[in-house]
Amino acid sequence: MNAFRWQGTDALGLPQHGTLEAQSLTDAQSKLAGLGISGVRIRQQSPLRKTNNSDHIQVHVRKPSKSKIRVSKKQLGFFCRQLADLLSAGIPVVDALDLLEERDKNAKSTLVQGLKNDLHEGLKLGDAMAQHPAVFNPYFVSLVRSEENTGQLHRALTHLANHLEQTQSLHRKIRQSLLQPALILLTAVLVTWLLLTFVMPEFAKMYSQQKQQLPNITQWVMNISLFLQSYGGPVLALIAACSMATLTLVKNVPSVSLVFDRLLLGLPVFGSLIQRANIAEFSRTLAAMLAAGVPLNESLLHAGACSRNALFRRDLSRITNEIENGTALHQAMLVSACFPEPFCRMTRLGEETGKLDQMLEHASGVYREDFHRTVDNLLPLIEPTLMLILGLVVGGLILAMYLPIFSMGALLHT
Repeated sequence: MNAFRWQGTDALGLPQHGTLEAQSLTDAQSKLAGLGISGVRIRQQSPLRKTNNSDHIQVHVRKPSKSKIRVSKKQLGFFCRQLADLLSAGIPVVDALDLLEERDKNAKSTLVQGLKNDLHEGLKLGDAMAQHPAVFNPYFVSLVRSEENTGQLHRALTHLANHLEQTQSLHRKIRQSLLQPALILLTAVLVTWLLLTFVMPEFAKMYSQQKQQLPNITQWVMNISLFLQSYGGPVLALIAACSMATLTLVKNVPSVSLVFDRLLLGLPVFGSLIQRANIAEFSRTLAAMLAAGVPLNESLLHAGACSRNALFRRDLSRITNEIENGTALHQAMLVSACFPEPFCRMTRLGEETGKLDQMLEHASGVYREDFHRTVDNLLPLIEPTLMLILGLVVGGLILAMYLPIFSMGALLHT
């Protein structure tokens, strides 16, 4: 049994080190991979005496601080932009943070103070950011560390500012595209509810006094109205409870989240939009990490962790494993439903030319523009379509309410 000293980073991008016992260097690497340690440097020590536990691993863990600092994505993007500008002007990191702290006295200022304290303790900026995982995700930390080692920290921060701004723009576009249809649907539901629970009962009383045979559509609407009057409250409560339970399961149970995201990607039209948005964000993230010199397998892990779609995260984890076993990136992507063939072809071209980061950046732009163009083309169609549906529903209910009156009028004229 041999002893090995090692250094590496965990899944959060935090630096770790320790000792372990293993039969060989390969065995040691395998054990560390099982712990989720990447970027490993291993050095063999003198042989150990036999122990009862041959799998003993001693790990010295540096945990992230339990920082409760929270900043918005907009604030974080502004922070990165300002810090990048100051560093580009040749101002040292600590002095630049001092200037930012003086400018702003809010949550961002508290974050800056925390980073300064970590820097004064001897940490680099990337390691200091890792102490605030609620603000800086592993992708953020890994990119800063890579560029920090090459002396191009301002470049990493500029890219991260661009990344946050583009992501916000994409999400804002999605919200804007969904807002108007959601308002129209809400209006349709409210109008239908009011007609069935307040207006239709008055018509029902009038028709019951006349004791005439009602048209089928009128009788059908009256039955729905009676049901809602009797059970409307419990039905609404049940719908609200089911919605809350579903959202909780989707957020906290990986298997449910996976099923939900698979259903989203399978939706007509909207599924394709979600796929394009995810590909654009993934490509931009992966391109930045590769350009910063981060190894492909580590870049894929961080890019996958940044994805909001569980299906993308699962497939990227599988793709990472295949990459580590020697499979080319484009070949590993071909068997995934998340990545269409045109994207895989662009990836293959990037691998063959040795310019994968540039090709991925190009692909990100292509899919981002395609997403915006599709949304711009859909919006003028969605609104009138929903208005037509609203008109048909409300018109159908009004017709059902007045049809017996029209029938009586026709009988009086005959």
